Amino acid sequence: MRRAPWSFLWLAIAVRALVAVRTEVPGRDGVSYLWMAEAFARGDFGALFHTVFHPLYPALVGGLLWACPVLDAVVAGQLVASGLAAIAVVPLWAVAGRLFGPMAATATALAYATGAWFARHPAECMSEGPFYLCVATWAHALLGERPRPARAGVAAGLAFLLRPEGALLLAVGGGWLLAARRARAAATLAAVALPIMALLPAGYAICGDGFTLTPKATFNYEVGVGGATSPWLHYLGEACKLPLAAWEELGWLWLPLAIAGAIAKRPRGLAAPATLLLVPFVLQCAVVPLLQSHWRFLSGYGVLLLPFAGVAAAGTWKGLAARGRALPWLFVALLAAADVRVFGARNADRAVERDLGRWLAHELGPGEFVVSDMPRLDFFAGQQPPPPRPITADDVLRRAASPQCRFVVLVVRRGDTGDRRRTDVDDSALSALGLEPMLPPAILSAADERSLRLFARTRTR
Repeated sequence: MRRAPWSFLWLAIAVRALVAVRTEVPGRDGVSYLWMAEAFARGDFGALFHTVFHPLYPALVGGLLWACPVLDAVVAGQLVASGLAAIAVVPLWAVAGRLFGPMAATATALAYATGAWFARHPAECMSEGPFYLCVATWAHALLGERPRPARAGVAAGLAFLLRPEGALLLAVGGGWLLAARRARAAATLAAVALPIMALLPAGYAICGDGFTLTPKATFNYEVGVGGATSPWLHYLGEACKLPLAAWEELGWLWLPLAIAGAIAKRPRGLAAPATLLLVPFVLQCAVVPLLQSHWRFLSGYGVLLLPFAGVAAAGTWKGLAARGRALPWLFVALLAAADVRVFGARNADRAVERDLGRWLAHELGPGEFVVSDMPRLDFFAGQQPPPPRPITADDVLRRAASPQCRFVVLVVRRGDTGDRRRTDVDDSALSALGLEPMLPPAILSAADERSLRLFARTRTR
């Protein structure tokens, strides 16, 4: 079994490499991270604090781009996110083996190495990749044979620099150690984590728009329950979506196994090891409805449920083995086939945003820019993507009113009631600003031409 984690590490690397190759373009938030990374690589340190996204992941990508300037930004983002995500399989395997035995460790590693979204999020250049590693390292530091609160503090601090929910690792880890009557270890964890976490508000105070504990959490609250006409109805409505979101994120078979394993190995007290694995995910589920229930928000702490899925899968294997030799292998095949979608192409329908964005970038003159309702297109056109909120008609018209706006590109949605734009902007409003429909470039296919509407401002000489 000593070779097992390294075998699964290679499996995790292979799966993530394949998924990265099959992912056409980054995610919507991924392009914001890449914009930050490219600016940082050019020497603009302040760019890490000019968006609502936490800075550590783009800083890592920017460092790689600085060291290897010929590397494509998307490839660099995938290398950092997918590479660090793959390494997380090792501490996850160790935690499951320590708590539940070698067979549970093997099943846990299989679940993580082949899980669809555990590979897809990093391939889309999201911060979840390094976050998985921080979470798994934190759990292993506290639940290993020799607990290392200082290492857990480093993992918690870095997790917060990646995503706002990383702060839970400090709170949960400290509370769990206090429940186990290990006050000195809890103090060590906090003493290491807090200075690292303080780098975020310090960076925003010095280089950003002013002091803030976490701009992403504030932003998400404002576009979630904070901006809802009925906060309670918003919360309840989003809470009802959580089961399906978790099912999608963790896997159609692995989530039921995780629930069964958590019931079988449920903690008998606050200081029980299982408590440390369950509480972060439970707290995340309590917070997510304040925002919007999406499977991506359950991913980071979902990895801590995989050891429970592993112990349930190991028990199922043993039960089936007692009934015949073929049954347990059929069970393994079912587990492997359940997430076969991991090998499917990802974001292929969004490739036009990359291709058109690059074409528009070559057409722009000095100081000119594009206005669109597609953050990916903005990035590939060489400009900063907008904040991660719905883009309104007022947003488009306000930016399009600038004489420096050369192009406007809008998505057209086709339906039974006819065509309509994702952002409801009238042609007459754009015409009044001097922007007229333009012929689509040759790089667009017929399908692309039907789904996009392009406008251009004629240059005056």
